[in-house]
Amino acid sequence: MNYREFIHPEDEAALRNLEAVPGFDTVARFILEHFTEDMMHGLYMAQNVRLSPSQLPEIFNLLPPICGKFEIELPEFYLTMDPRPNAWTIGDKRKFIVLTSGLLDHIADKDELQSIIAHECGHIVCRHVLYNTIAMLLVKFGESLGFGRIVIAPILLAIKYWQRRSELSADRASAVYTGGHEVPCRALLRICGGPDNLTKNINLPEYAEQAKAYDALVAKSKWNKLLQNMAIMDADHPFAAVRVRELLSWAGSEQFAKLKQAMSAAEVLPMCRKCGRRIAADAKFCRYCGNNLKGEK
Repeated sequence: MNYREFIHPEDEAALRNLEAVPGFDTVARFILEHFTEDMMHGLYMAQNVRLSPSQLPEIFNLLPPICGKFEIELPEFYLTMDPRPNAWTIGDKRKFIVLTSGLLDHIADKDELQSIIAHECGHIVCRHVLYNTIAMLLVKFGESLGFGRIVIAPILLAIKYWQRRSELSADRASAVYTGGHEVPCRALLRICGGPDNLTKNINLPEYAEQAKAYDALVAKSKWNKLLQNMAIMDADHPFAAVRVRELLSWAGSEQFAKLKQAMSAAEVLPMCRKCGRRIAADAKFCRYCGNNLKGEK
């Protein structure tokens, strides 16, 4: 699936603005030269649980079908022991999807977990992962600079502004995969910390109206706009009500209806769960890594 079929227009515009920020190219090159994927790979392998067909397969087995539908290679998949509900994707040539143990504690069912994994795969489809990795490393690097962080502050603000817009595109990917807005919206509320007995009864259209009221508040005066911009400028995700509003609006569009139909009709070749490459439907062994495919299909 071509990411341009569902990417949010604010995502594309924010990325162009980010790349135009003076010094961004220099800082990005410095980070990529000094913080290698091998370093990140080592840290993830040593500190977290790498999921596989034999390591927590009930979670791992949700990933390959999603990658197949989006026509992307299988990224490495990790579980990190963190009570905060969260998920993220980083890397460049070697990509990682990470779920926290707190996320699994909050998620109510398989459909919601699939929608979150589809959201993370959406970041890969939309080519967000490289800049998300730069953002993560830039934040860590900036924290160690003390007063020097002031120098890179404009780049940090620009990249976080883009990250917030990129989440809207990944939300769309999740909606396309799940076939509607409801499951991704419920999963989003769950990530925000809401227990199932409350969030399952929330009226989503009414909740989305709060975002419209918020927009009206921001537009009421330049002072209000300044205060709200200050409140969110250091965040890497949009406010939850705004994300729900955006999903509800897009899910009613002709563009979404066409993508939903195309996703349902897509014929997906089997995928080797060891190396993530597509394989022939009747193959017994993966031609790329030699993995025995018996029982995988």
